[in-house]
Amino acid sequence: MIYASREQLEEVWGADFIGDLLPEDVDTAEAVGGALARASGEIDLYLSARYPLPLAAAPAALITPCANIAVYMLAIRHTALTTTIEERYKQTVDLLKRIADGKAGLGEDEPRVSTDPGTSAGGAFFSASPRMFSRERLP
Repeated sequence: MIYASREQLEEVWGADFIGDLLPEDVDTAEAVGGALARASGEIDLYLSARYPLPLAAAPAALITPCANIAVYMLAIRHTALTTTIEERYKQTVDLLKRIADGKAGLGEDEPRVSTDPGTSAGGAFFSASPRMFSRERLP
């Protein structure tokens, strides 16, 4: 699943910035689409530690992280890396690590975990025999 579109990438970083980032001989649509796909793949590496993939829908909270990673990938590929791009990439990776560790979430798009004791995604279940002893005193 791709977590951000080209339009969303341009909203986060600016269309002129993205245009200036790429050399003239590069197909912008192809380069940006590939970078967004690779960025989404990197995000999935972190999310897979906590969520079953693919997610039902792309969380809005992942638009900016996807855009930041994509711009980092475009800048590295075309030797246009700046301190700002690198810092935003590092902050994004830190956020993704916190999400993977359960210290942060995906906001209102957080996938819901079933608490129904009769269901299990993996088909496993637990059962126990009736209690043989209790704490009650016999008369």
